[in-house]
Amino acid sequence: MTTTVDPTLAAELEEYRTLCRSWLTEVRIPDVPLSLTERFRVLREWQGVLFDAGWIGIAWSREAGGQGLSHLHQLVFSEELARARAPQPIGLIGLDVVGPSIDRFGTVRQRTELLPRLLSGEDIWCQGFSEPDAGSDLSSLRTHAEIDGDDFVVSGQKVWTSWAHLASWCAMLVRTNAQAPKSRGISYLLVDMSSPGIVTRPLTQMTGDQEFCEVFLDRVRVPRENLVGELDGGWAIARHTLGTERAAYTLRRRVEYEVALQDAINELSACPTRDADPRRAYRVRSAVGRSHVSLRVLEAQTRKTIGRLAADTGPVPEDSVDKLLLNDIEQQVYGSIADLLGPLRVAPSGRPLGLDAARWAHDHLYSRAASIYGGTSQIQRNIIAERLLGLPRD
Repeated sequence: MTTTVDPTLAAELEEYRTLCRSWLTEVRIPDVPLSLTERFRVLREWQGVLFDAGWIGIAWSREAGGQGLSHLHQLVFSEELARARAPQPIGLIGLDVVGPSIDRFGTVRQRTELLPRLLSGEDIWCQGFSEPDAGSDLSSLRTHAEIDGDDFVVSGQKVWTSWAHLASWCAMLVRTNAQAPKSRGISYLLVDMSSPGIVTRPLTQMTGDQEFCEVFLDRVRVPRENLVGELDGGWAIARHTLGTERAAYTLRRRVEYEVALQDAINELSACPTRDADPRRAYRVRSAVGRSHVSLRVLEAQTRKTIGRLAADTGPVPEDSVDKLLLNDIEQQVYGSIADLLGPLRVAPSGRPLGLDAARWAHDHLYSRAASIYGGTSQIQRNIIAERLLGLPRD
């Protein structure tokens, strides 16, 4: 973490970093299986280990079950987690994305009943925002809810919903007022995924994983007490959710890219034949050099993000600049490493130039989604154009 913070806080963060590093040397860090089912189980158990040790919800309020520390403390722990080659917990959508919005806008009952189970990993959450015809334009979503007695009755379809088939709860946007302007007739509901009328269908990605899902809702009854904020007032909460996701995600992923590049360099350095062919040696140096420069650019950009976290400004349009840059750099870093695999990228057991072909091919394919998930690159450009540059709406 490179930024200017108050000297007292800087000293406190370094002490906290030492504490994190010490704990990570003592705990058993799990191996993460390639099998998605096994991966989910292992990472859920890992979340329980982190929760019991007090490393979950670091920046959350104590009232919500967190540790009551700052976002910078959370960033320090994420950095140390990555440097220890330890995995992230499975419940990141709850922890980094929807949970902070429930904590800020939810009722006392929603916070006290739902958030402790979210933090411990007992409940896994998904995020029901994207739809088949509204993936990049959330205000056009069609999933609708009608009030019937003490319930909302929800029908429609969501898509690209990570872990929906294994999640216990979903933070979902639904249209509750068809007569209002598009973004003003939307509400934010908390939906129990075991409710009758919900069907989930995993989608097979080009990595072979089935992390993303389609979710079909047929007259699903959701108690009115599960409404977050005001009726028809979900758009502002959705913007908070997405802004929180972009800031936290950008900082965490930057550290992970740094670690990934260092892993690739270590593998390449251990290969005795890497410099045998001058043209191949040039390709290696170019790939590593381009990735290194890209990461320095991202590091410079995220200094401002860290400053915003220190000032606790909350989500702002500048988060879209981070997300847009992150998209490009994730694809550039993993694409550069994957290019070194040559045709052996389709041979998972191969180790061309010492590189673990299975890992780098998988990570390269996953990186292609970077310009879609969390808001497409086109949406980020629109936000930057309209809210930062003051250009007319698209």
